[in-house]
Amino acid sequence: MEQFTVIFQPGGAAVTVPRGTTLLQAQIQAGLPTDAPCGGQGTCGKCRVTLSDGSQVLACQTPVEADMTVLLGQAQKVSILTRTLGVETKPDGCDRYVLAFDIGTTTLVAYLLDGRTGAQLATASAMNPQSQYGADVISRIQHVLDQGGQDMQQCILKALRQLTREVSKEAGISSQDITTVSVVGNTAMHHLLLGIDPHSLVTPPYMPAVYEARELDAKDWLPTGGTIRMLPNIAGFVGGDTVGCMVSTRFDQQEALTLLIDIGTNGEMVLGNRHRRITCSTAAGPAFEGAKISCGMRGAPGAVDHVTLENGKVSYHVIGDADPIGLCGSGLLDLVAALLDTGVIDESGRLEEKTYALCPNVTLTQKDVREVQLAKAAIRTGIELLAARFGAEIKDIQTVYLAGAFGNYLNPASACRIGMIPPVLLDRIVPIGNAAGEGAKLCALSRAEYAYSQALAKGTEFLELASLPQFQDQFVDALEFSEEDTL
Repeated sequence: MEQFTVIFQPGGAAVTVPRGTTLLQAQIQAGLPTDAPCGGQGTCGKCRVTLSDGSQVLACQTPVEADMTVLLGQAQKVSILTRTLGVETKPDGCDRYVLAFDIGTTTLVAYLLDGRTGAQLATASAMNPQSQYGADVISRIQHVLDQGGQDMQQCILKALRQLTREVSKEAGISSQDITTVSVVGNTAMHHLLLGIDPHSLVTPPYMPAVYEARELDAKDWLPTGGTIRMLPNIAGFVGGDTVGCMVSTRFDQQEALTLLIDIGTNGEMVLGNRHRRITCSTAAGPAFEGAKISCGMRGAPGAVDHVTLENGKVSYHVIGDADPIGLCGSGLLDLVAALLDTGVIDESGRLEEKTYALCPNVTLTQKDVREVQLAKAAIRTGIELLAARFGAEIKDIQTVYLAGAFGNYLNPASACRIGMIPPVLLDRIVPIGNAAGEGAKLCALSRAEYAYSQALAKGTEFLELASLPQFQDQFVDALEFSEEDTL
């Protein structure tokens, strides 16, 4: 088959590919970062590149038919949340160095710790390279089912190995000196990392192929010594990351009724106290991480991250004090809340003029508002149905822990204004940073914590929302921006 060379600028990375290969596929083969939240379906428009003749095309829809030079957009330096609670534990002390990984759908974080004192020695983070196959886990699972999972597994392993070397270099040690590694991630991330067939996650009853915690020989996976501790899964879309959150919050020791929410591409939540706990997952979608939003982007310089309403006038803040180029999740949430208050968006979600211009480069469309409604309705419905199953009323919830990057940066008042979180809970919201990563750190330092994670997983009930007869009606009701959500 005829081969052609594609040169990517800036940087001059070159790759030779067969005729018909898309520019996106060539970009991946060249080892370059991509932005293709739709998984190459041509629907998100975020993989736009410039050809040598000045024309702009979608990389995922443009086949290579000759030697080409392609200008990529400026890579964004994304801010990735690494802050954790700093929960104390007694390290086993048998490892000189331990490593903890939080494998998120969008981001990866590594923490290197002193195995004897528990002190954090280094951190490193990166975007999850699996996002080149789609922003959400369903797109990635479908890619594996259609084309096999080796590329998906190898790209995440490559990233984890790189992060391992980065933290080792920062701490001035050999990566082989690390003798225990713990890993948290949702069930899909767990299966894709280990090369487990994910078919069971997308077919009824949507359960994992593997639930149990696993200890693996590190030499088969990472450039470290010793073993890897994989935290257990609870259900098809409630995995080790949720278990890690429960470990770090000591969830089974809570006296008061507590709600834990990790709002990401897939929203997981747990409701309970020391007597009982129930968990569920909600298909919140990637809207709050920039995907499927016309001017959506991740939290990088140029992203509008906060919007306020002052004397009836909308104003905004931009990350890095740069020129605004898009909206990240917290800014999107704030903007919708502000436009509800001004009446530009009505209760049904209708946008007054179909498009609202925040500034010359940043607009909100009717479709964007609908994406926000879908995401917020999924989360609100999950909260309400968990409370109903628990036999409690929403007002009985005393504490709301918000985990993860979006939960850390969002304005709680905006989340309540749009109805994502019931307004009665506003003054009970507590951001807790990367709680999943904190749980991974604890399990790396202590075998007792690792055993604790397994006990938490086994003792947590799972509620499959979609199987409930009232789910659809409550979800439809939650799409509205109702008056009762006004603070």
